[in-house]
Amino acid sequence: MTTERGLRLGHLYPSLMNVYGDRGNIICLQRRCELRGIRLEVTPIEAGDALQPDAYDLLFMGGAQDHEQRL
Repeated sequence: MTTERGLRLGHLYPSLMNVYGDRGNIICLQRRCELRGIRLEVTPIEAGDALQPDAYDLLFMGGAQDHEQRL
């Protein structure tokens, strides 16, 4: 759902799940939205944080090594 604020993206576990350069995916999404006049609000959600799925339009989770995925 696009709001006056733009799109709201929850970035799941960015400090644990960023082995494959997933921050670049977020930067790409921001740029593509910018080119279309859509503001993208990115909120990092770390392990242990309360997840409120209705607060976001999109959830993104990157890749990680097996150990980090188990965490």
